[in-house]
Amino acid sequence: MKKLLLGLCVLLSLTACDNQKEKAAAKPVIKIGVIDALSGKYAENGQNVRQAIELAKQDFASSDIDFEFVFEDYGYETKRAAVATNKLINADKVDALISWSSMAGNVVSPLADKAKLVHFAICNDANVAKGKYNFTHFTPSGPLAEKLVKQIENQQAKSVALFAVYQPALQKHTDAVEQLLQSKGIATERFNFNMDSLDFDLMLEKAKQHNFDVWYICALPPSLDIFLKTFFQKNINVPLVAIDSLLFAQDKAIVEGMSFVTTPDGNKELLDRLTAANGSTNYFSVGYAYDVASLLMKAYSDLYKTNKKIPSSDQVADYLLALKGYHGAVGELVMDKDGIIMSQAVVKKMINGIPTEVEE
Repeated sequence: MKKLLLGLCVLLSLTACDNQKEKAAAKPVIKIGVIDALSGKYAENGQNVRQAIELAKQDFASSDIDFEFVFEDYGYETKRAAVATNKLINADKVDALISWSSMAGNVVSPLADKAKLVHFAICNDANVAKGKYNFTHFTPSGPLAEKLVKQIENQQAKSVALFAVYQPALQKHTDAVEQLLQSKGIATERFNFNMDSLDFDLMLEKAKQHNFDVWYICALPPSLDIFLKTFFQKNINVPLVAIDSLLFAQDKAIVEGMSFVTTPDGNKELLDRLTAANGSTNYFSVGYAYDVASLLMKAYSDLYKTNKKIPSSDQVADYLLALKGYHGAVGELVMDKDGIIMSQAVVKKMINGIPTEVEE
C-alpha cells in the first residue's frame, strides 16, 4: 500500500513538473480582430482579404509570440461594423484591430481610439487615421488623381464631365481630380448622384449637350452598372476614364478593353497563391491586407524581443509611426506623420474580363 502511494505521489509530481514546463514553454498569444465584409455585395473581395491575412500569418514565423486573427463579418453595412467592433473589443478582448473599406474604417476609428487599441485600416480615407492609435494603408487620392489627370492631358482634353457617387472615399477621389484639372486650366463640371440611383437618362443627356472632351466615372454598384449601360446605349463617343470603378462593373464585357487608374494588387507570388487557394482572380486590396497583417505581427514580435514582454498599444503605435523603407506586397512602404502609408497608383486594362496591370 505504501509503495502504491509512493508511486502515485511520484506520478503526480512528474505531471506537475510537466505542466509547469508546458506553461513555461507556452508562447503568449496576440489576438487581432478583423472587421471584414465576408457577406453581401463585396463578399468576394472580403473573402480574399481574409485569405491574404491568413497567408500573411502562415508566412510570419515568430519564436516568441503566437498570433490569432478573429474575423467578424459586417456585410458592408455601417451598423454591423459597429456591432462587430464592439464584440471584438469587449467580448473577444483583442489586442489590435484591422478593418476593410473606408465605411468600416470610419466606424472603427473612434471606437479603437477610445479603447486605446491600435487599428490598421485598409482604406484611403485620411479621416480614418485620426487619433494616436489609427493607421491606414491604401493608395490615397493624390497619386490616383495625378495618374488619371496625366491620361486626360495625353488626350489633349480641354473639358471634363465628372460623375461621382455620394460615398466619402469616391468623393475625395473626385475632389482631387477636379482640383488638379482646374489647376491645369482644364474646365470641369460635376454631376453627383446617390449610390442607389437607377436612372441616368436626363443627367447624361444634359452632359452630352455640353460636348465634353472626356467623361469620368467614380461609382459603385448598383448605380455604376446603370450608368455604364446608359452611357453605351446613348453612343457617347468620347473617352470614359475612371478610378477603381471599372473593377466593380457586374458586366465585365461592357468595359472590355478599357483602361483605368487603380491601386496595385500585390506581388505575383501572393496573387498566384491566393488563386491557388480559392480560384479567385479578384485581387482588389489583397496586397494591402497582407501588408497590414504582416506589419502588426512584426511590430508585436520586434517589441517583444526587445522588451521581453507584450508591448502596449502606445509602444506599437510609436513603432508603426516610425516605419520607413519596409518592403511590402505592394512595394516600398513609408508611414507619414499622420499614420498614413503612401503608396503608388497603377494603370490597368480589362483583358478577358480580368483587370490587368499594363505599362503606360
